[in-house]
Amino acid sequence: MTNERYLIVSYFFAALLCVVVALLTYLFLRRSLAAVADSVPDRRLPEILKRLFPAGLLLPGLLAFTSVSYLTCDEDTYDRIIQNRAYLVERNQRQISRTLLFLLIAVLFWDVVVLFVLKHGRSRRHAKTAAKS
Repeated sequence: MTNERYLIVSYFFAALLCVVVALLTYLFLRRSLAAVADSVPDRRLPEILKRLFPAGLLLPGLLAFTSVSYLTCDEDTYDRIIQNRAYLVERNQRQISRTLLFLLIAVLFWDVVVLFVLKHGRSRRHAKTAAKS
């Protein structure tokens, strides 16, 4: 396989892998988020959270993947990029690594959102029970 063909195949394979990892993360966490969202007494907030959650994981993964550039100070033209297979492998590894990092950051962000939702839900419940007393 030529380096040019390797670049094309590995780029799309890495992109597919990043999307699959983001989707698997979503599928693994969606029931937990839905359970937390449904525990909130507000009617609109659970629906908003459930709709934003897939995009909140998929978009950071894709953004991370596309943020890795093949152009550097040493490799500045397409011909020079495809001459070095080790450089192509390193770029693919960096794309996958950055995607995993961004997914981790996205999951931590959603953890903060869940903590906020849980705290908000508790404070509303306490306010309702205090008003009933």
